[in-house]
Amino acid sequence: MTVDERSMDAATADRVEAMAAEAETLDGVAPLGEQPLRALRAPSARVRHFLASAPGTDGPAGYAQLTGSGPGSSAELVVHPGHRRRGLGTALVRAVLEAEPDVAVWAHGDLPAARGLADGMGLARTRELLMMRRRAADVPALPDQRPAEGIETGTLADAASEGGQRWPGLDARAEFLRVNNAAFSWHPEQGGWSRDQLDERLAVDWVDPAGVFLAVDVTGPRSRLAGFHWTKTVAEPGEPVEGEVYVVAVDPAEQGRGLGGLLTALGVAHLEDTVGAESVVLYVEGDNSPAISTYERLGFTVEHRDVTYASR
Repeated sequence: MTVDERSMDAATADRVEAMAAEAETLDGVAPLGEQPLRALRAPSARVRHFLASAPGTDGPAGYAQLTGSGPGSSAELVVHPGHRRRGLGTALVRAVLEAEPDVAVWAHGDLPAARGLADGMGLARTRELLMMRRRAADVPALPDQRPAEGIETGTLADAASEGGQRWPGLDARAEFLRVNNAAFSWHPEQGGWSRDQLDERLAVDWVDPAGVFLAVDVTGPRSRLAGFHWTKTVAEPGEPVEGEVYVVAVDPAEQGRGLGGLLTALGVAHLEDTVGAESVVLYVEGDNSPAISTYERLGFTVEHRDVTYASR
């Protein structure tokens, strides 16, 4: 058994994707998130790839991806279902820790095997991310939401920079970036974006400007973005449509005006009533009690947990 850092090519990416799919089928939870899967085919100096091999196999038996450096670095990994309980997970975690001692290693689903591995290596649980779900058929209708005085709501498709005339003079993408980075200044993945990063995220094929909801403060001489809700739709062939509260961000200067609940409700109503989503999911930090309370009032309940582990 060996673990080597290697560059990623298309054939290896195919094998890692297939391995991740097999692991998801067995475990009921995807071992690699959206960004790590995208990074398999998007070379970046910030991303490093580690492949584990096992005797008698010609393909990878395990894979880990390390992103970033220093305290904000993170890693995700997967071990092929046919090669588990042989120390591959431990070897992969050890490899990324040797490469970056401050790394936080994700364990999606908080599965017993991951907890056992972390305990065995003396790692500390450092972060908890909750996945919450709302099933429209099982919960009351969304409460009526009214914007605070001086707030107008619309979508990115309405904004002047996207070809509309709703708020002339509003540079929607610049404001979007400002609010995102202010709201997530502490967040290792969502904060600190550049304009290029935002443009790249908004250019992916599933983004619909009509599904990105804005709350705009129109009380001043120039309109300012107060918050946004970026929704996502997942529609697999033959499967029920699922919506996602992808990102909700409120300008810290606008906190206390009920904008988080307003924007969440607008987006969820769009996903259920316009898109036809049977359920809507979201992810929230486990220690964000105000946001969790807001989502619970809107009919969301916790379905599973993702956690990170790091050296003590």
